[in-house]
Amino acid sequence: MARYKQAEDIIKLMNTPEIIRNTSIIAHVDHGKTTLSDSLLAAAGIISEQTAGQKLFLDSWELEQKRQMTVFASNISLTHTFGGKDFLINLIDTPGHIDFSGAVTRSLRAVDGALVVVDAVEGPMTQTETVLMQALRERVQPILFINKVDRLIKEIKLTPEEVQRKFAKIIVRVNTLIEKYAPPEHKKDWQVKVEDGRVAFGSALHKWGLNLPHMKAKGISFKDIIDAYTGAPEDVGKKVEELSKKAPLYEPILDMFCEHLPNPLVAQPYR
Repeated sequence: MARYKQAEDIIKLMNTPEIIRNTSIIAHVDHGKTTLSDSLLAAAGIISEQTAGQKLFLDSWELEQKRQMTVFASNISLTHTFGGKDFLINLIDTPGHIDFSGAVTRSLRAVDGALVVVDAVEGPMTQTETVLMQALRERVQPILFINKVDRLIKEIKLTPEEVQRKFAKIIVRVNTLIEKYAPPEHKKDWQVKVEDGRVAFGSALHKWGLNLPHMKAKGISFKDIIDAYTGAPEDVGKKVEELSKKAPLYEPILDMFCEHLPNPLVAQPYR
């Protein structure tokens, strides 16, 4: 679980490289990076859970708030407990627009792993390929979050089987890009897989998220997710809120950072 810590506690964690994760969030513009970041910050006690998803805390510059997009890279440190250990996660939210590719490259040179965020409806877009290419050329290991799953259900009205097929197409496309741009020695072992928990999905706006290990542990099926968005508007609101409490977005994302991304001691020799 994530939890708030005092500055002195974070300083202590900084002296243990094995439990540090330097990571970034990368995506095509408007695929939900900063909305996702809000949920992670709320879990750490930095902002309130009520404002997460609307506050866009890391878009702190007036220009970003005016344009409703990330222009400058923003970073923050938070903690998470996984496997009985406290981890320090240094997180950078990067711009998604192609005009700011230079800022993305500079940010990626400071991290060892990246969470690739993809809109479930749009799939990987041109800037998704660009930022993922930048990450892989900097030898930054990726993991995947498929966002805006609520759109697949509410707008396109897909069945559970169709949702899974849509996910499979996105994963294949992302892995094709990894195969294309990753360093030769990592083209295979950096592939993102549902089975080992390197792929998560959910709704950053509605603050819920899952990967396969969390689905099994919580007993949640794709049918349960679709059912949460089915019915009268007032009922849907209650069911989605219940889903966000049972499967809070931060849990699989922060677990993925800790379990699947390298610490600096592991990453720096090949970077």
